[in-house]
Amino acid sequence: MFSNLDSDDYAKLGRIAGIVLFAVAFVLPAVHEGPNDYDGFACAAWSISGGISFFGSFFGPDGPNGFGFFFMLSGLIAPLVAAAIFIPSDKFKRLLAKTIPFLLVAPWIVFGWRDSGGWGTVTLQPLIGHYVWTAGCLLIFTPEYVLMFAATKDKGDDAHHGAPSSKDGVS
Repeated sequence: MFSNLDSDDYAKLGRIAGIVLFAVAFVLPAVHEGPNDYDGFACAAWSISGGISFFGSFFGPDGPNGFGFFFMLSGLIAPLVAAAIFIPSDKFKRLLAKTIPFLLVAPWIVFGWRDSGGWGTVTLQPLIGHYVWTAGCLLIFTPEYVLMFAATKDKGDDAHHGAPSSKDGVS
């Protein structure tokens, strides 16, 4: 069944799988805090509201803190990935494909941060929904990653197989 598919077809299947995982993650338990587990929808709402609070902290007496900054970055991921699903711009998708892996570090910094500043001690632990969501976020950009890695491989192949380069005196 899959024997006559090319890399573009696999990349499209990766995007579809990513969209499915991304959507399913919102109904799975995503974060454990204290005695409670929160599903992906609650986690997304919480992190987006935390981002809004971060901007509000600029006008508060204590000012912004690092926890709020990384919490804000965490809250930006889902809307950016959702925008990439619906905005047809290839340039926008390539930019996000390069940015999202770095943004996905922010939730892990939040998980490791124990003192939230204004909210007291927070112990957040990722659950299955977070892992499914992360996989979905990355798989959505499969076509962009295939193109990026194919371009890198082609450049590397030229250097290793005797293709002329500017160092060889050929322009």
